[in-house]
Amino acid sequence: MDVAAGVLDGNGVLLVIAAVIGFTLVCVIAWESRALLLTPQGWALLPIVVAAWFGGSAVLGLPADVLLGHSGAGAIWPGLVAAPVVALVLGHRFRTPGAGSTGQTLIRAGVLLAGCTVAKCVAYALGFRVFHFWTGGAVTLGALVVCVAVWQFAAVEGVVHLYVRAGVTLAAVALVWAWAAANDVPFAGDPHTASTTTVALMLLVLPLLVLAVAVLAAAVLRQVRPDLLRGAAPAATRDRAVRLPAAHEVWNAFVVFEDDEEEGKDRPVLVISADGDGAEVLKITSQDRSSSDEYLPLPLERCRGVLSKESWLQLRPTRVPLEEFRSYRGLCPPWIWAELRTRGLITPTPVRRTVKQREAPRSFIDRLRNR
Repeated sequence: MDVAAGVLDGNGVLLVIAAVIGFTLVCVIAWESRALLLTPQGWALLPIVVAAWFGGSAVLGLPADVLLGHSGAGAIWPGLVAAPVVALVLGHRFRTPGAGSTGQTLIRAGVLLAGCTVAKCVAYALGFRVFHFWTGGAVTLGALVVCVAVWQFAAVEGVVHLYVRAGVTLAAVALVWAWAAANDVPFAGDPHTASTTTVALMLLVLPLLVLAVAVLAAAVLRQVRPDLLRGAAPAATRDRAVRLPAAHEVWNAFVVFEDDEEEGKDRPVLVISADGDGAEVLKITSQDRSSSDEYLPLPLERCRGVLSKESWLQLRPTRVPLEEFRSYRGLCPPWIWAELRTRGLITPTPVRRTVKQREAPRSFIDRLRNR
């Protein structure tokens, strides 16, 4: 315990622990845009996104004020009217990619509205001051995070990863408990009489415990009755349901080796043309090819958002069938496309797409990622 006290001593350590847990959860619920969070634009956008989630979840919890008989409930009718609309917006935003039917959006909107409302009522029963702006917002934000994290985890096929994620969540709770023990801070107590630090610990830990229990329940249900809780389609199928590979895009794809077509590996590729059967791509490798004229260097600082390490682009096209494309990474940075045009590897005429191949409208996040 002395060693733990030396490592975990101080409120600054708690802030670091909470920040790491919070950032991890943000990456989970914004999984498709997680690479953007590690860019300068992502760091600038992060507080805006979290504030939007906080405000949206707070609106979703307003029906609880009426149910609990809050004296100011009569003045919040605009928020009550907006709550279903916010639920629909968030239900659409957090739908499973490639399975964004109207039915799924409505179901998830209802779950978010009910989850935030119930969470606020339960917190009130436990003694939390949920009519206080920050406390009530923290409770409803925790409910939103739990719902979306469970959806994200359950969207992946398999059972083992659910047990692992539940274990990691419980480990985060144990770390917070260890900090409390090392600093002689009560880990839990009556919210009416407990210190501000203890209340903050409870607001952090309770959603994590609910998340762990929900993920464990999903794992058990999937193991006992796999027909009742299926994961989403593989990433490649989900992405292709939204867009097919097209020129100017970077994808993850399975590419066979040149000397052994029975073997291959998943790697990033740049699509230079595509049709209904496959695509011509340029392979991207992280192995040092700086001494070869057959590769174009891709510095990480100029390729953030689509690549995660220093890479090199092979300047010899290869053909990849459509079924081997796994997931979309982003648009090719303009300077790479201009360099390829200069080298004669692409033509200035844009590739024609059929209606089926036309890509979906780019989101604000995609435009930021590839600016």
